[in-house]
Amino acid sequence: MRSCPEAVLYSRFISSFVSCFFLAVAPLSATESVAVSSGSISLASTLDAARRGNPEIRVALKRWEAARKRAASEATPDKPRLDIERMYAPSGKTPLNGAEEKAVSLTVEFAFPTTLYLRGRRASKAAEVAEQVYRAKVREILAKTRTSYAMLYLSFKSRRLLDENIELMRRFAKVAESKFAGGSASESDALKAQVELTKMLNMGVVVDEERDLAGAMLNALMGRPAGEVLGTPRDLEPSRLEKAREELEAVAFARRPELRQAALAAELSRTSLSLAKSEFLPDIMLSYRRRNDPMRGRTSDAVLGLSLPLWFWKPAAMVAEASAEKEMAAAELESARLMTAADLRTAFVRVQTAQRLAESYKTSLLPQAESALTVAESGYQAGRGSFLDLLDAQRSLLNFKLEYYQYLADYEQRAAELERVIGEEL
Repeated sequence: MRSCPEAVLYSRFISSFVSCFFLAVAPLSATESVAVSSGSISLASTLDAARRGNPEIRVALKRWEAARKRAASEATPDKPRLDIERMYAPSGKTPLNGAEEKAVSLTVEFAFPTTLYLRGRRASKAAEVAEQVYRAKVREILAKTRTSYAMLYLSFKSRRLLDENIELMRRFAKVAESKFAGGSASESDALKAQVELTKMLNMGVVVDEERDLAGAMLNALMGRPAGEVLGTPRDLEPSRLEKAREELEAVAFARRPELRQAALAAELSRTSLSLAKSEFLPDIMLSYRRRNDPMRGRTSDAVLGLSLPLWFWKPAAMVAEASAEKEMAAAELESARLMTAADLRTAFVRVQTAQRLAESYKTSLLPQAESALTVAESGYQAGRGSFLDLLDAQRSLLNFKLEYYQYLADYEQRAAELERVIGEEL
C-alpha cells in the first residue's frame, strides 16, 4: 500500500488523467454522431411515404397500366384501307378531272374471330400478371422499408444506450478515485474504467456507421436523397399474433402476389396454347367497292378473301412451344405453392420466437440485470465487492439491453417477411 501523501498525489494524477480523457473523447463522440432531426418518425408514416414515393413501385404501376391498355388494342382488328380510283382519263386530261370510271373501295383484314378473341384474352391475362407483379413489388418495398426502419431504430437505441453507459462509467471512475484516495481500492480500478470506456466509444463508432447506412437505405426506399435528415424513430412494441398459422396459411394461398402471379401465368400459358392452335385457322379479308362506270352506270363489288395456312409446320411449331410453356407454368405454380407453405411456416416461427424473446428480456432479464448492477455498485461503494464484479454487472446489463433492442428489430424484420408471404398487413 502506498503512503498517504503518495496516494493523494497519485489520486490527483488519475483524476486529472480521467478528466482530460473524458474531455478528449466527448467531442469525438459528438462529431461522429449523425445529424438528426429534432422531430420523430413513425413506422406507419415511413411505410406510407415509401408506398407513395418509391420509384420501383411507380415503375411497376406504369407497367401494369400499360398492360391494361394493351388488351384493347390486341382484340381490335388492324385499321381498314380506303382506295379511291380514277381510271380511263382521255389524253389531255388528268385523272382528277377527266376520269371516265370512278371507284371507291374499303378493305379490312383481320384474324379469324376466335383468334382475335384469344389475342385479347391473352393480353388481359398478361395485364393481370402485371398487376400481381406490381402488388408483389409493393410488398417487397414495404418489407424492406420496415426492415430499414427497424435497423435505424436499433442504431438510435444503441447509441443512446452507449451514451448512458459512458455516463455510468464516469460515475464508476469517480467512485474508484475516491476509494483509491482513501486507500481502500487499487489504482488499477480507474484504469479499468478507462479501458471499458474506450471499448464503448469504439462500439459507438460502429453504431453511428450503421445509423448512416440504415438512414440512407430508408431514404432511398422512400424516394428521397440518401443524405436527407431523418427524425428519431419512435419506439417499437412487438404485438402478439392474433391468427393461427393455419389461418395465415389460407390467407397466403389466397393473397400472396407471387402465388397469384404464378397461377395467372398458368392461365396465360393455356390461353397462349389455344391461340397457337388457332393459327391453323385462316385470316379473313373483306372488301367493298362502289364503281361509277360510264357503260354500266353505278355498280357495287364485294370480296371475301381467306388466307391459306399451307405452311402448317409454322403453327405446329408454335403449338409445340406453347405446350412446353404450359407445362413449365404448371410446374412453376406447384413450386410457388410449396414455397409459400414453407415460407409461411418459417416466417411464422421466427416472428413468434422474436416476440417471445423480446418479452422475456423486458419482463425478466432486464429487471434482474438492473437489480444486479444496483447491488454490485452498492457493494463496491461499501467495500464488500470488487471493481471487476461491478464491471461485470455493468457489461451484462449493457449486453442484455443491446440484445433486447436487437430482438425488437428482429421482430420487425420477421413480421415484414410474414406480411410479404401472406400478401397483407398483420
